[in-house]
Amino acid sequence: MRTRKCISSGELLPESALLRFVVSPDGEVMPDVRAQAPGRGLWVRADAQALELAVRKNSFARAAKAKVRVPPDLQARTEAALERAALDLLGLARRAGELVCGFEKVRSLLGKTRPACLVEAADGAPDGRGKLLALARGKWGDVVLIDCFTRAQLGPPVGRAASTHMALLDGGLARKFCFHAQRLCAIRLLFHEH
Repeated sequence: MRTRKCISSGELLPESALLRFVVSPDGEVMPDVRAQAPGRGLWVRADAQALELAVRKNSFARAAKAKVRVPPDLQARTEAALERAALDLLGLARRAGELVCGFEKVRSLLGKTRPACLVEAADGAPDGRGKLLALARGKWGDVVLIDCFTRAQLGPPVGRAASTHMALLDGGLARKFCFHAQRLCAIRLLFHEH
């Protein structure tokens, strides 16, 4: 994986540990979590403290070598963009047959196949999550758990009002989902501790 320099700390880090930002034509800093927007990328370690430091130290303007405007809600916009990217991938995974939803279906899958990751609603019942996680880790060892979405957020991408338990099968969609979701978890963990 390629490495980039964090404009906040100066560290050379893999792209998976960073968030990309770009400057819009009107000079505003915008999150580019999918790393697809045109323009020079401005990379910041994927945590709220690094982002706050980049804003405070005027790192975006220095890295862009131009006067830029940093919106006051940049952290919230970044969180929303990561959330959209991850949830869009859940919908694609469902349509591709690479996502299993529901407690019984996930439990059945875990008996046969190692998932790329388990997705558990943050507001789901702890006993259901605990049972699935214990089964997954007992059978397959260390399994990635993504738990930074609510039931209401997980439902619409899979055609439901709400969803609590999911498992993604290994593949490109799962890797992309984990990439965005793990950075979202890192941003939310630090962002909401403040």
